Amino acid sequence: TEHVASNVAQTLVKIIMEQVSGSGNKKKILLCVPVGEEHHIGCDVLETYLTIKGFKVFNMGTSIPTDAIIEFIDMKKPDTVLISITINDNIAAGQRLAKKIREQSKIPILIGGHALQTDNVPKFEGNVIGDIRLDEIPKVLRDTTLAN
Repeated sequence: TEHVASNVAQTLVKIIMEQVSGSGNKKKILLCVPVGEEHHIGCDVLETYLTIKGFKVFNMGTSIPTDAIIEFIDMKKPDTVLISITINDNIAAGQRLAKKIREQSKIPILIGGHALQTDNVPKFEGNVIGDIRLDEIPKVLRDTTLAN
């Protein structure tokens, strides 16, 4: 049932994205997940919402090697990277991804997702986003890019 619901939600996200012009006249945002994380619906929802808000969004999807993400950052020069982690087993991979990005760039890194909705948040090379509403994310992105 969860997979069927997820597929329906992804179809709706695609329909919404087709209706959005996505002028991208604001900051460039890279959405990605660590190797091993197969859940991307959070990134898809963020992509839709941020595109509607005028951000230029690059959604890397799943199964992208860390080196390819770093090469993409070097090529496209996004203003912020958001790493989404849904499953607790992927936290260590997310930490490695954030660390490798930090070794190559001073770009702001935000990390969020279901796996980090806990009182015992692990350390990351970047800022962990707590349990915030979707409409608060553009402000977090603006504040993050201004601070760096």
